[in-house]
Amino acid sequence: MSFWQGCLRYPQSLVILVLFSLGLATTARAEILYHVQWPDRELWLLGTIHLAAQSSTELTTKAKQAISSSDRLWMEITSEELTRSSDLLFQQGLHDYPYLKEKLSPELWNELAAMSARVGLAPTVMQRMEPWLVEYIVLVLWLRHEGFDTQQGIDYQVMRFAAVNATDIHGLESAEEQVTVLAHARNNITAEEHIKDVLEQLKVVSTELAELERDWQKGDLDSIWAKINEQLSPYTQHVLLVERNQNWLRKVRAELKENEQHFMAVGAAHLPGEQGMLALFERSGGTVTKH
Repeated sequence: MSFWQGCLRYPQSLVILVLFSLGLATTARAEILYHVQWPDRELWLLGTIHLAAQSSTELTTKAKQAISSSDRLWMEITSEELTRSSDLLFQQGLHDYPYLKEKLSPELWNELAAMSARVGLAPTVMQRMEPWLVEYIVLVLWLRHEGFDTQQGIDYQVMRFAAVNATDIHGLESAEEQVTVLAHARNNITAEEHIKDVLEQLKVVSTELAELERDWQKGDLDSIWAKINEQLSPYTQHVLLVERNQNWLRKVRAELKENEQHFMAVGAAHLPGEQGMLALFERSGGTVTKH
């Protein structure tokens, strides 16, 4: 799996969501793991971190045992769909002409071009991008420069464990669905507003990362949800989280048969909140227990 393919699994275009993908800078093997029990079936729900910087961030034995004993493993996307994501991303987000440069003021374009050069992205390429693609690529490159790697993330560890144990992975979304989410997450603002926000986000990444690391380590979903509400608009929350959570619930519940146990691994930002996976499963009649 290439670095870009690994990153493309996660169509979270804002810093607050990308930060949920980062590993912990401690030796603790923290994990956000819940068990959902219905009278005649059950499910394990793991809140994942997609990238990590520390080798000590590991999938726990409890999670591995739950995966091994489950009838089906669900993840956001399968490796086959992931392979298709890269082409789709650039098909939808690149133009044959300097699309973005024409939409920005000269001052803002110069600031963006200088920043892109710092992360190794040629301005001649970036000027052809949609704002959402700029945001995604820039954040990925920035985080990679800071030492974060998809192959140390919990999602990759789940996939690796599944491969070793010959466990099939079932995708919650297709490549088309994920790229569409990324493209639509902030299409309610202008290109100028979008790029200004990207540049501002990069100034506070380190501070927000430190705070979110602590939240994730403690399994503090209340604090995580408070940050999401503070930084994401209702529109973006609906596109990135609410609609996807509801779709995933319907898909899993339709396939979770009597006397079966399933395991579901998705980004930790999808768990909290009134429309989070925990609340949705609880409203569907399940008893939710933290482990």
